[in-house]
Amino acid sequence: MKNSHITLKLLILIIANDIGDSIAQLFLKKGFLVGGMSSVGFADIGEFVSRNIGSPWVWLGLFIYMMNFFIWILILYRVDLSIAMPVSSTSYMIIPFLAIFFLHEHVSPIRWAGIILIAAGIYFVLKSPKVKKAGALR
Repeated sequence: MKNSHITLKLLILIIANDIGDSIAQLFLKKGFLVGGMSSVGFADIGEFVSRNIGSPWVWLGLFIYMMNFFIWILILYRVDLSIAMPVSSTSYMIIPFLAIFFLHEHVSPIRWAGIILIAAGIYFVLKSPKVKKAGALR
């Protein structure tokens, strides 16, 4: 691993990845809403696929997920997983805003409190001191 600590460039890459992930989820949700199914279970999986396979929103969401996968590989190559995963929780702060503006969902005050706690957790992870590794997983 080249760098176990996060740089500004890597932080921006992680946040950009989270923004892409959030937008992909927004597109998938929008596509599934257009599909019109009220519930999905194992018995309904065929109908679910047939209703949504032609949705451009679903395909756009899946394409963005695929692009994010390659960005995530790049991030994991350069940053410790114990730092990258908690910092990638910014999507939990981005998605409520997208849901409010594009899907007209309501976010309750208790959810906002949780989002603030997530932001605090990300801050603490970013401020944690760099620790020398005793041994690396091979």
